[in-house]
Amino acid sequence: MTTVALDLLGGDGAPGVVADAAAALLAHAANTGLRLVIVGPVDLARDQLVARGVDLHRITLLSAPCGVSMDGHPLEVVREDAQREDAETSVVVAARAVRDGLADAWVSVGHTGASVAAAVLTLGRIPGMQRPALAVVVPGLARPVVLLDVGATTVGSVGSFEQFAIAGEALARAVGVSNAGIGLLSIGSESGKGDELRIEADAYLRKELSARGLNYVGPVEGFDVTRGSRAQVIVTDGFTGNVVLKSIEGAAAWAAHQIGLAYGDPGPARGVVRHAAAGTFAGGLVLGVEGVTVVGHGAGTAAQVIGCVDLAQRAIEQDLIGNVRDALKEQT
Repeated sequence: MTTVALDLLGGDGAPGVVADAAAALLAHAANTGLRLVIVGPVDLARDQLVARGVDLHRITLLSAPCGVSMDGHPLEVVREDAQREDAETSVVVAARAVRDGLADAWVSVGHTGASVAAAVLTLGRIPGMQRPALAVVVPGLARPVVLLDVGATTVGSVGSFEQFAIAGEALARAVGVSNAGIGLLSIGSESGKGDELRIEADAYLRKELSARGLNYVGPVEGFDVTRGSRAQVIVTDGFTGNVVLKSIEGAAAWAAHQIGLAYGDPGPARGVVRHAAAGTFAGGLVLGVEGVTVVGHGAGTAAQVIGCVDLAQRAIEQDLIGNVRDALKEQT
C-alpha cells in the first residue's frame, strides 16, 4: 500500500481540480494499492469527495484550515507555521504527514516556493546537499531529460552543480534512464564557453564526476534539453532552469496552435501537449530533502495532478530518496 498526501488547497483550480484528481485516482482499478491523505479543511474535503462518489474509507482527512496564496509573502507564512505545533497551512501539514509516517510522499500544485520551503523546514535536508533542487523530467526526443534546478533556488555554485548532478542521476535511474550523460547548461558545448561560474564548474565537474564513475559529457546548450541525445541529466541554477522550463511550455503551446492552424484541426497537436503535460513532466521532484515531495503547476488540470501522484509513486517504488542519500554519502 502506497500512501500519498494531497494538498487540497493548492493550485488555481483548488479545491475542485484536486478533488477531481483524487476521485479519478481512487476509481482507477490499477490503483487499488493507493491510499490518499487529503489535507485541507475537513468539512470542505468531505463535501467535495462525497459529491464525487469517493469511498471515504479509502482516504484519511487531515485538518489544515489555510492554504498559501500565490501572492503576499508565502515563505514567511510557511516559516512561521512550520514552527507551530498546531500547523494550519496545507503544505506544512502535508509535509508533516510524510515526516510523521502517515504518508510516503506528498503532492501540491500550489505555490512552488512555499512547497519547497515546507519540505526543507519540515523534512530536513539530506546530508551532503547544500540546497534543494526542483527537478523535472522533460520528454526529450531521444530519451527523457532530468533538468534541475528549475526554481528551488535562484543562484548556483560549483558545489551545488555537483550535488544536483548526483541527485539528478539518481532520478534518471528511477525513471528508467541508465548510464545518463550529465551536462552543464551553458551557451555553447565547447570548454571555455559561458560565464565565469560555468567555466569553473565545467572543469570541476569534468574531474569530480568522472572520478565517481558518472558520465559527464561537458557543457550543453538549450536545445539539448528537449533532444535528450547528448545528455539526459542537465544541471543549472534555479533562475535559468525556470526560464528554460517556462520557455519549453510556451514553445510547445505555440507549436500546437500553429500545427492546428496549418492542418485545420487543433485536436491532435493539443492532445500531444496534454499527454506530455500529464506524464512525468506534470510535476517537479524536490531533491535533497528527506521525503518524496512533488510540486505541480499552479494552473494544473486534474490529469496533471494525477501525473504528479504517479510520479510520487514511482519515486517511492524506486526508493529515490534512499538512492540520493547513498549517492551523496559517497561524496562526503
